[in-house]
Amino acid sequence: MALGAIGDGGRPVDWWFVYKVAGKATTAVGQPHPTVRGSRVRGVEYLYYDSSSTDQLALSADDLDAGGCVDATVSQIFGTGDGLGWFCYNDENPLTGAVNSSRGHSKGVLAFDLESDTAFWLIQSTPKFPGKPPYAFPRSGTGNAQTMLCITLSGVADATSIAKQMTLAQEPNVYLASPVPKALAGQPDDPKVVLLEDRVAPGATPFHSVFPFTSAGGQQFSAIAKNRAWGLDFYNDLVGPTLAENLEVETWENDPRKPTAQDDDHVHTVVDMQEVDCSPLGIDLAWPESDDHAKLALSAPHEATHYVCVGDLNFTLAQRKRGGGTVAFQCDPLWDGLMQIVRRLGVAPDAPADAPSAPRTSRAAHHSRGTS
Repeated sequence: MALGAIGDGGRPVDWWFVYKVAGKATTAVGQPHPTVRGSRVRGVEYLYYDSSSTDQLALSADDLDAGGCVDATVSQIFGTGDGLGWFCYNDENPLTGAVNSSRGHSKGVLAFDLESDTAFWLIQSTPKFPGKPPYAFPRSGTGNAQTMLCITLSGVADATSIAKQMTLAQEPNVYLASPVPKALAGQPDDPKVVLLEDRVAPGATPFHSVFPFTSAGGQQFSAIAKNRAWGLDFYNDLVGPTLAENLEVETWENDPRKPTAQDDDHVHTVVDMQEVDCSPLGIDLAWPESDDHAKLALSAPHEATHYVCVGDLNFTLAQRKRGGGTVAFQCDPLWDGLMQIVRRLGVAPDAPADAPSAPRTSRAAHHSRGTS
């Protein structure tokens, strides 16, 4: 069976992006109990954009618990076929409720079909998702906002390379997987087989990786990841240097201590997004960072190139001890829509007092150091 990202309306697309609305959202002026499409917000509504979109980021006509792109895409893995292989990974296991903090803070689905040489990769931020068939969106995931990115890969070879990166960097907690396809029997070192059997590298040696790849439709992406032993700040010291960009980071920061506002060159200042307000897109919804479980980073407005990064790591000190990653790509219309809805800057509190300030238009550090 052919696999790929399935967009809203059941259309195959090269990639799609979802920003799930927080169930705790208010109106843009702070009134409780907002409505969309005539109904009270339940936390399963989402903003949507895909590779075929000709307009801006917009509220989907679908919900995450009943149809739509996520349901259509994930449900593919519950099909049958001799060449079909897939695994779901999440540090919060939806089947048992157990949290595996020794594995990566990684969440998603990687699926491939050997017979049709097709594959997709879903990167997402929802705890305890997805579960066993049939598809369902967890009630526990409705309160906070979430981000998701699904990519139709160019073939099984890229799925293999992504799986290899995962075993060494993202360190996924695989809780649900297909049997190993017969064609891979006797190949225990194939990275896909390694993860189908829930095996990852020990993670005691610092490791990071940047894997450039191209989707089936020709969009360029970079998978950027690090393991739990890498030790530095993911956004300050890896994503920024890799892209050579100022970044604006929107992640869940429910941690009493934030990362330092400085890169290790003691020059650059990091500031972060604090609120999402969808009213510039004609959607009367808003929520604070405290209700946002997104894993999103964007190029700062003054940068010549505009990256969107969607991943599974937060901008917190605790995440330095967890494996995980992000996927970066350029899409100006999506970047523009996201930049319209992020609000209010907050400088991380432990910046050195004598450090120069970054330009006010920048919400994260510019990095000039090299990267591997």
